[in-house]
Amino acid sequence: MSARNSEVESNGQDRGVRLIRTLLQLAVVALAYWLAATVSLRLALVHGQVTPIWPPTGIALVAMLVFGRRVALSIFVAALAVNLPIGPSPLGAAFIAAGNTLAPLTAAALLQRVGFRIELDRLRDAGSIILLGALLAMTISATIGTSVLVLYGSVPADSFWSTWAVWWTGDAMGVLLVAPLLFSLLPSMPSPALTFRRASELAALLIGIGLVTFVLFQNRLRLEYLVFPLVMLAAWRFRLRGAAPAALIASGVAIWTAVQGAGPFGTETLIQKMITLQTFNVCIALTSLVLAALLEARKRTDEVTRLYVSANAASRTKSAFLNNAAHELLTPLTVLAGYLALLSGGSVGSAPEAWEAPLGILVAKTREMERIVDDLLTASQNEVIPSPPERQLIDFRTVVEEAVERVAPRADLLSAEVGVSLPDDPVPVEADPDKLGRVLDDLINNALTYTTRRPQLGIGLSTQSRKAIVRVEDNGVGISEDERERVFDRLYRVTDPEVVVPGIGLGLYISRQLVEGYGGSLVVERSSPGVGSVFALTLPVSHMGIDSA
Repeated sequence: MSARNSEVESNGQDRGVRLIRTLLQLAVVALAYWLAATVSLRLALVHGQVTPIWPPTGIALVAMLVFGRRVALSIFVAALAVNLPIGPSPLGAAFIAAGNTLAPLTAAALLQRVGFRIELDRLRDAGSIILLGALLAMTISATIGTSVLVLYGSVPADSFWSTWAVWWTGDAMGVLLVAPLLFSLLPSMPSPALTFRRASELAALLIGIGLVTFVLFQNRLRLEYLVFPLVMLAAWRFRLRGAAPAALIASGVAIWTAVQGAGPFGTETLIQKMITLQTFNVCIALTSLVLAALLEARKRTDEVTRLYVSANAASRTKSAFLNNAAHELLTPLTVLAGYLALLSGGSVGSAPEAWEAPLGILVAKTREMERIVDDLLTASQNEVIPSPPERQLIDFRTVVEEAVERVAPRADLLSAEVGVSLPDDPVPVEADPDKLGRVLDDLINNALTYTTRRPQLGIGLSTQSRKAIVRVEDNGVGISEDERERVFDRLYRVTDPEVVVPGIGLGLYISRQLVEGYGGSLVVERSSPGVGSVFALTLPVSHMGIDSA
């Protein structure tokens, strides 16, 4: 009872810790949203609450992708707290807060639907967050918010589209400029740690981007796009970690200049300011984000290519080694087998009676070593010098029947139950009957070996969609889900302390190679540890018929 009570108490403590952690996450998200919104409202261009960039949207999107939809309540509460003092009415503020929550919630759902990765290491991720996260989903908050302001008379009806455009681009910029920056700061990002030298270089580059952008926007020569090479340099040198803050800094300086009415914004109307400002913001956001994703994707491609080439070289080296080792072992094994045959057969004189049992063991172990060497040669030859498999038209039923006959003596010794189900009509396939029989021998013998109880086997042959399928079902130890493919790897052995089987792990590897050489497949169709497994061998049915007589 005391152990059970302590377990219950421990589970209660774990739930309490998880609850506290969740509440803390919700509080931090709400506070971050509220603080970012408070600062952003100082840059409002329309009605004191419509800004050219709305960072809280980026915060909300990242929070929903990282923590899940449960943070939606925090976003709504924080948005309501921001809009109540400035909204047209409490009800109107609630509708605006709902739009501010629904937009990032929709963006997160769309991005998850298309398999978005927060690492932003693929071009499709950059395209997804631009098209779905920013341009499409943010129409929700812009439409709801602008409609509320128009309905309450805070904005004239004829200013609906201009207000909507400012609201929409502000939310979109919040996604394009703030979300990538937050993604780059997540501890799960694969970026290597910055050394002091690299960190100093990044800091100097960001300061330079800020100063250059400020200088360019303090005159009316329209030279602001000259800062782009520096932003591209940040993306090239530091990927997302450099591109995201560089774009945000340049955009922040541009927005501050627009609010102050300095430089090129000094003589422009609100619409002209928005066109100038948001064109710059969109271009710099897209350039930095796409370039960072492109460079990261290229880096991943180069790394995958390098690993692939390295793996191929290692595989060829291993195959050559196996081939050489097998040939070196074959000669002494042949000599050993010959002398053992002479001793056991009495060709060199009668052996003492006490030698009979040891000689029998030596002969059996020598045959076992010969099979291992043969497997090594077969495996290495399949990869080093692959040869086209020999084919002839055969009845698959005959191969299955002969395999069952070969295993019958062993099955009788183990008191195994072997059930066989074959169709009445011939099943024509094109393969080598000896090699195909070896595959079935391996599957059936594995079924008899890998078990801790009385073996029960089911061997069935059927046809489906011009394919012949042999299923070998057993009641053995089973295979865990993460090992179902690995059992077909070369030199891989399932480690089960209850079953110790001699060999080096080439049987299933060779069997799959042989079957695939005939255009078929060999897979673990299903398996449950402690219950049993079902192996499925599939071959294409030949279009040539077999005379049933």
